[in-house]
This record gives sequence, structure tokens and C-alpha cells, in this order.
Amino acid sequence: MDVKKSLIAALSLISIAVLADPAPVADLSRSSNKTFGAQNSARAGSVEERLGALERVVEARASAQLQMQQQLQNLLDEVSELRGTTEMHNHRLEEILQQQRDIYQEIDRRLGGQGSSGAAVQSNVPAATEPPASIPAGNPAAVVAAEQVAASEPAAVQAGNSVAPAMNEAQAYEQAINFVIKDNNYAAAIPAFESFIDSYPNSEYTSNSHYWLGQLYYQKSDYPKAKIHFERVVKQYPNSSRVPDALEKLGMVSEKQNDLVAAKRFYNQLIKSFPKSKPAAKARKKLETM
Repeated sequence: MDVKKSLIAALSLISIAVLADPAPVADLSRSSNKTFGAQNSARAGSVEERLGALERVVEARASAQLQMQQQLQNLLDEVSELRGTTEMHNHRLEEILQQQRDIYQEIDRRLGGQGSSGAAVQSNVPAATEPPASIPAGNPAAVVAAEQVAASEPAAVQAGNSVAPAMNEAQAYEQAINFVIKDNNYAAAIPAFESFIDSYPNSEYTSNSHYWLGQLYYQKSDYPKAKIHFERVVKQYPNSSRVPDALEKLGMVSEKQNDLVAAKRFYNQLIKSFPKSKPAAKARKKLETM
């Protein structure tokens, strides 16, 4: 009986304790709400940061594109300006080349030449527009200057016996040219060109000097010497624009020497190496009649 009373008393105490301190349901609910809110807040912050980063990337790209467009426009403006300058220089160069053609045509006409009148003409222009090997004298302004120098020289010098030591390279070449186009003094022109070659063997005008010596000797019917100088143009100055004319003249010299085999060889070489040149067109016509 005592044991039963003790058990009943213990159970009564447990029941009272449970009723007095119920489980914290409300506290757990509030804790859960706080945790969920914190997670939502963190997510919201993360999205805003991402949007901000994307906006910065878009702004940077837009700025870069704008800068590239400005640079492109600047380049287009520069290209347009350079194109205009190039066209102006090309026009001026063509005028100078035409003047040179007129001068060389007059030389060939006076020498009785038949093949170099329409040849490509070398121009006395800066190296930026033409290769150095293709720069001859013949500029009208330089001719005038050479005439003034020649007028001040003693008669013995103008007769072609020597080239004045005080003359520079261009003036010496111009004087030799003037003996042909100004004075019609072919006898003086030959030693003037020979003296020029001896004094300036590496000059940019040396190939032209050999060509004109070939012309002068051809005009005198001294075909062996004419052949020597035309061959030097072909062999020693393969990049000279006088090579097509020299090949044609070599063919003509061979014809004069009654060596038709050699003449055909030179004409065929001319046609093969310079098929679009005017001397090549003349060579084709000559071959048709040989």
C-alpha cells in the first residue's frame, strides 16, 4: 500500500510539472521565421550585387565601343587626307614624267633613233616615289641650271674636251645631255658621257649614260662600240628601265651587222622579258618580216 501511494504521488508531481511548463512551440516558430528572413535577405543582397556587376560590365563595354568608334573615325579621316595627298603627288609626278618623255623623244629624234621614243622614261624625282635605279636627269629646271653653268665655262670645256672639276654629278650629266638636245654637238656629247662614267661609275645616271653612248655611236654607224654600251645596260643594270630599249637596239645593231640570228635572239629576249613594252611590240613586227 505504501508503494502504491508513492507511485500515485510521483505521477501527480509529473503531471503538475508538465502542465506548469508546456513545450516552447511559439519560440521555435519565431526562430524559424527569423532564419528564413535572413536567408531571403542574403539572397536579395546577392542578386543586387550581381545586377550591379552586370551594369558595370555593360557600361565598360559601351565605353570601349565608343572609344573604338572614335579611333576608327580618326583613322578614316587620316586615310582620306593621305589619299588626297597621294593623288596630288601622282598628278605632279605624271606632269614631270611627261616633260621627261618630251625631252627624250627630242633626243631620239635628233639622233635618228627608232626604238626609244616611246620608252618608259626615268624621272628625276625623290626616292620615295621611284626606285633610285630609275632616276635620270632631264628635269627642265635642272637643264636650265646646267645651261647657266655651261654658259659660264670656257669655250674649250663647252667643246666637250673635258668636264669641269667644279661641276657636281647632276651638273656633269646635264651638260652631257645638253650637248645633244641644246647644242646638237654629238662629238662633244660622247667624251662628256665617257668622262661622266669614269668620274661617277656608281652613279644612278651611269646606266643612262651607257645607253646614250650606244645611241651616239649607233648614229655614227660605229656599231661595235654601240653594241658594247647597249650590252652593258642589259648586263650590268638589269633593273634599269632602259633595258627594253637597249635590247631592241642590240637587235638593230645585229641587223646592221647582217647577223640575223643574233638579231632574232635579242628580239625574242625582249619579247619574253618585257612582253608589254613598246619596244617588244616593235620587235614582234620586225620578227614577222625577218
